Amino acid sequence: MKVLDSLTEKEKSELKTGVIEVTGKAMNRTALGVVDALMQLYPKATFDELKQMLPDTINTAAPKNYKSLFKPYSERLYGVIQPGSIKTECQDQGLDVSASHFIKPEETFKTFDGVEVLVSKSWESADTSTGENDLQNLINHVSQYGVKVTKVEKKEAFNKGEYNLEIINPILYKQLTNPEEKKKFPWWILILIALLLAILAYFLLAKKATPEVIPAPQAAVITPTIAPVVAKNPEVQPEIDTITSIKNAIAAGANTENRSVNFNDILFKYDSDSILTESNASLNEAYSFLNEIPKLKVKIVGHTSNEGKAKYNEKLSKKRAVAVLNYLIGKGIAEDRMVAEGKGSVEPVVDNDTEENKQKNRRIQFIITADGNK
Repeated sequence: MKVLDSLTEKEKSELKTGVIEVTGKAMNRTALGVVDALMQLYPKATFDELKQMLPDTINTAAPKNYKSLFKPYSERLYGVIQPGSIKTECQDQGLDVSASHFIKPEETFKTFDGVEVLVSKSWESADTSTGENDLQNLINHVSQYGVKVTKVEKKEAFNKGEYNLEIINPILYKQLTNPEEKKKFPWWILILIALLLAILAYFLLAKKATPEVIPAPQAAVITPTIAPVVAKNPEVQPEIDTITSIKNAIAAGANTENRSVNFNDILFKYDSDSILTESNASLNEAYSFLNEIPKLKVKIVGHTSNEGKAKYNEKLSKKRAVAVLNYLIGKGIAEDRMVAEGKGSVEPVVDNDTEENKQKNRRIQFIITADGNK
């Protein structure tokens, strides 16, 4: 595959030590986890490319304890995966496809070219009819693609059935799942340069064309300060403010409910709700905000970029919002003044088209639910 060809020798060496770790109890569930890991590492793989990574020779024969389309009943190898069309073949011959393959919606996959992928359920060990440990064959084979398999059950990361996936090399994971980002030219630099040149040209031309005029004295004009209009309908998307502007509005007696502040500098470990020490300045700013206004109540909302699955992002963003809430409770802010919520990636502030924009979408948002001015 092209993405593998683009790796350096050092990156290829790192690939063999593992990018995603698969853990599971049963042999068939572990095999299901291996396919899930490959689908996540290579989201643009076609069915033919996936079949090349998982050749049928890894798992040659289906068990003899049920009627089958595969060896030892035919010359067709059982394999690791089959296309969804195998359902029709089984139905035509009166066979139960669920006896040989995972078919539940949450246990099937779809390749980049739209082919449904069914994973084989049966795996023999050395003490069965073929004398082959097919699962170990699979484990050994997929290590070259960044999948490391162990059999110790874990309780975190991407849970699915009786197996788990955990990213153990996040840098290489990003490169494999978003290879175009490595090659993408920073186009915004060209736009910035063009804009600066246009502004410079405008001022040079304007200075050359406009004669110097000594203005007549004018009376001073005083512009009245107008309090900001605040949406009171909770369904309205909240505007994004600074802490200073909200403090001034509260001091002036304005209703600030549903206004919000974004904290992009509250940072977490990759794929975790563990807060990094670089976040201390922003956390202390949030604490001071709540501590100085005792009647202030907020909803702490976690947001992520669009990487990964939507449900997982929602769960992760909620855990991060709870981590910030617990930090503030530890600093002395009353628990009944705060609630936590996770929105995942459904409310981006900018498009997720660059790493810089993705960072803007990964944020903790404070939405005011009460300010004591009603």
